Amino acid sequence: MKKFECKSLGMECPFSASSENMDEIIQRAEEHAASAHGMTAGEETRNKIKAAITDAV
Repeated sequence: MKKFECKSLGMECPFSASSENMDEIIQRAEEHAASAHGMTAGEETRNKIKAAITDAV
């Protein structure tokens, strides 16, 4: 299981997504980044999200 936490990108935000499927995590995180933080979906955002995905503990 993998997870992404918005706070790992320096945001004061409780959003997290977890799944066995990395593409699902990335999609959910991109949607959140756009709707909650006004970030533009694109390669730069996607790369930041990918780098912040960790193994769920």
